[in-house]
Amino acid sequence: MSRLIDAGAAPWRWLFQQTANPAQYVAQGSAPVTVLAFIRGVRAEDLFASATQQDVACVIDAAEFARVLPPGAKPARYDRVRTGTVSYTVEEWRGSPNDAWPVFYKLLLRGATL
Repeated sequence: MSRLIDAGAAPWRWLFQQTANPAQYVAQGSAPVTVLAFIRGVRAEDLFASATQQDVACVIDAAEFARVLPPGAKPARYDRVRTGTVSYTVEEWRGSPNDAWPVFYKLLLRGATL
């Protein structure tokens, strides 16, 4: 049985690749790796309970994340995301869909230090 999320994964990833920008992801204790990331302001419908006005949302392709980080790695609190001269700290994350096979990781980023 095919699920809608499985059928839509390839076109959604293609669209993501057309709109995302390179960013460095730094897992704790690991070297920086480059991933595509789409970073934007947080909206009420993002449903991150602790979101504040300075937070931003970030979307990363889960398959790309798995390719460039050690096997079994997942985003973690206090990991870093860097875009240009701006650096953020991962505060929260979830898979989308939030199951064993996410297409994307959605991260709540905090900080924006230069």
